Amino acid sequence: MGKASTVTFISLVAAIIIFPMFISLFPDGIHISTPDDIFYDGDALQFYGACEGNGSAELRAYESNVTINNETRYMENLIISGDISFACQEAVLDSDRLFTSYVVIQGDDCQVTGNGINVTEIDGYISGNISIRFSGTVMLHESQVENRGIPFIADDFSRIFPARFDGIFFITNGSMKINGKNIDFSHHVFFRGEGLWRGGTRFEGTSHLTAVDGKFYDEEKKIFFIPVRVVILWVVAIALFIGSLYVKKNTFRERDEIFVGFSYVAAALSFAISFFLWHAELQRILGLNLFDMGNMSMGNVLFLSLAIVPYLVAIGIIGFPMSVAVSSLFSMVGLSNLGKGIGRSAGLLMTTFWGISLLSSILNVTFSPLLRLL
Repeated sequence: MGKASTVTFISLVAAIIIFPMFISLFPDGIHISTPDDIFYDGDALQFYGACEGNGSAELRAYESNVTINNETRYMENLIISGDISFACQEAVLDSDRLFTSYVVIQGDDCQVTGNGINVTEIDGYISGNISIRFSGTVMLHESQVENRGIPFIADDFSRIFPARFDGIFFITNGSMKINGKNIDFSHHVFFRGEGLWRGGTRFEGTSHLTAVDGKFYDEEKKIFFIPVRVVILWVVAIALFIGSLYVKKNTFRERDEIFVGFSYVAAALSFAISFFLWHAELQRILGLNLFDMGNMSMGNVLFLSLAIVPYLVAIGIIGFPMSVAVSSLFSMVGLSNLGKGIGRSAGLLMTTFWGISLLSSILNVTFSPLLRLL
């Protein structure tokens, strides 16, 4: 076995060991993205997802199966008011009112209006047509059930936008701060996230991806529409590439021949790690699982294709120039094969780390037209 074959074999064995070891150490990725802090004052917040609340509330149930204190019955109408705690696996919130089909409820010193029920302490659950008007605190977060038929989201948008429609917030007026900065908006704010809704007038929470008036919220400095750091990366890459055309030394050219196979193995390993990390971040930010092949259809294939577009764009604007810059440096000393492997690896890993931090900028280029459907 020649030296080149030996290096290739060792590289391949190392890659086979490193990738599963990396996944076992970081099964959920490494949390590259940083959520935005959201503060909202107003009464125009709408939400779909799961919730738990407590405080003063009035629950109304119509044509429902009611189980209270281990007694089950069907009731046409039921009203429960007082200080209660409740939890909904999935619900729609409109300002200070929740609508759901199932709720677990507990309460002391409650007032109950309904045939055959004469209790003040309540512990049970209700399934049916339920609304809850509250003035306490409600924790809003993702449920386990996606709903692309959310009443306050346009159908044309929910059908094609590549995100899991769960933990969805929609705001049409009021005052808002994102990361401590006052945000002026004239139409709407849309985001996926979680947080506390207090008294039906104040929200404090987090969001991984926020759209304001048809654009994704983005604090990145830009030259025209291109992030400054991407421009700098391209300038450096072009300068190094031009320099490598004129500065070439053959100091390590003979040794470089043994790294031909290594360059391909390193690139393949880096691509696998890069895409795994990107997918983990995509799950956190958009709620997408690209490896969930259940109920596959042509619509789902198109949907997943749209979800991959930002990664391909990130490779083009970040990974490619990074690869060129690194490989140009190595080629100056006669290590072009080794440089290609390390350059591709650096480019693919930079694609994920910079790409996720610049995701809002990338989505403004690729998906902002879809926000006009909201």
